[in-house]
Amino acid sequence: MTTTMTTTISFSTILFILLSVAITAQTNDSGSGMARVTNLMVEACKNASSYHRELKTITHEFCLSTLRSDNRSVEAKDHLELVLVAIDILKGRLTTANHNIEKMLEKAKNGTVPMRDLSTCKVYYDTTMRIVNICDDMVKDFRGDKGRLKSFELPRCVDRAGYPVDECWFGLQYDMPWADALMSENREIDMVVNLDYAFLAPYDVS
Repeated sequence: MTTTMTTTISFSTILFILLSVAITAQTNDSGSGMARVTNLMVEACKNASSYHRELKTITHEFCLSTLRSDNRSVEAKDHLELVLVAIDILKGRLTTANHNIEKMLEKAKNGTVPMRDLSTCKVYYDTTMRIVNICDDMVKDFRGDKGRLKSFELPRCVDRAGYPVDECWFGLQYDMPWADALMSENREIDMVVNLDYAFLAPYDVS
């Protein structure tokens, strides 16, 4: 009788501990505000790290971190659907950057270097957004097997979206303290552009 009771208590204790660990792990993951990692995300990031745009490499860690910032990554059913999520992430970064530029422009004086650089970057980011929207539609059409798009057109479209971002960077005054935040944002956008390109690079089979 004593042995049976001890065994029952031990089993209950082990079960309680396992449940506690599982609940804690789940809480920690959701509390971080990041989406969980799926096999599709891991495989996509592994492949992306093998490609680069203009010698700009993408780390596996950055790739996963970027995808986990959007919960839709978990729901992606195939590679191209995951690419569409990554493109939306890029759109979000561009929208935020443009909003920040507009706030800075409100405080900038006409005829000054900050006014010039901020205005120029806004034009470049607007151009990038237009190109990214085109790329988005192209990926959707290609995924839906609509039209006569060639696969190599997908990465090349994203590649073009990166040039205005680069131009914004080159136009900044490096010795201007006010430009630090803008340059940091520009680097982040550039990295996401490179990530989106790396996702699509395998399709360039021409």
